Amino acid sequence: MVYREAKSGESAQSSRSRPTDFRSAIHLPTRQTDRTDDIVRAWEGGPLAHLNRLAIPEPDVHNGFRFLANGHYFENLLSISVYCDSLSGISGDDREQDPVVADLVTAGKILFTSRHASHAVTPGRICIRDTKASWEFYCEPATRVRVVTIPRHLVFSGATSARSANGSYLADVSTPEVRFLLNFLEAMEKSSDDLHRSVAAQALAADACTALFSGMLFGRHASAYQDHPNAAVTAARNFIEKNLGSSHLSPAMVAQNVGVPLRTLQRSFSDADDSIMAFVRRRRLQNAHADLRRLGSTASISEIAARWQFADASHFIRHFKALYGSTPASYLRNLGGSGTAE
Repeated sequence: MVYREAKSGESAQSSRSRPTDFRSAIHLPTRQTDRTDDIVRAWEGGPLAHLNRLAIPEPDVHNGFRFLANGHYFENLLSISVYCDSLSGISGDDREQDPVVADLVTAGKILFTSRHASHAVTPGRICIRDTKASWEFYCEPATRVRVVTIPRHLVFSGATSARSANGSYLADVSTPEVRFLLNFLEAMEKSSDDLHRSVAAQALAADACTALFSGMLFGRHASAYQDHPNAAVTAARNFIEKNLGSSHLSPAMVAQNVGVPLRTLQRSFSDADDSIMAFVRRRRLQNAHADLRRLGSTASISEIAARWQFADASHFIRHFKALYGSTPASYLRNLGGSGTAE
């Protein structure tokens, strides 16, 4: 058996105040696939401790069993990408410390069954579960899944009652609130360096995920957007960054793909003293500025304007000067090159 789990050398106490890398790698040869108790012991006390009574029903004849996980763990919030061969067991054991878990399947299939519900989670679907109620699960061979866990007491804190919540939530990734969650998680991963430096940023990320999970389980999906406008802006900015070169990028497109009502998103940007299209223009100008520096005397201002979706060179020149205090041609001359403002 090969097992490795790492949290960047951090102790359990320090991991509460700063994010850590989470890595787990397990490889059991076929002849050792009955040693699942070793996996349970290795996960004991960690964020995967809610998984127990494990069995490997269909080991690969040649490769045995493999489990690989990579991601981040902070403020007791775990976000990891997982590859798992055939595995069955129990998720949750009627304990208050068992987490709320989201499983987004991208390949393969996971079956979850409790006393009250049964879910088949196939590629493109997400299942969020309160694991205080035990769930039997079966994972098909070569399943890939994004797993997010958060402490149960955060989701069911305050005035909320577990009795008024659904024990699970199943949806497609096209659902607005799921798109919002995924965009926010991706933005959070990209901001891991900032999270390392700021306890306040960690708390905001954990708080936003808590609100999203709570909203889905309690059926109040819109509350997460309204209560956490900074999270909406973060998710929107992440989507914009990936689509800056698209001629179709618009406030409506951003809102639709993030999963937030357009007016809500506009208010969120306004509260941050910004607007959706002002952010888009600023980021396009910053990318154009980087192109000018990189290309120097070979730069074509008209081509750069077209690449970053300005209507024409004159519009690009005007906005560039407003942001940087000089025209692109003057900027190139100051760099020691020459450009032609076509």
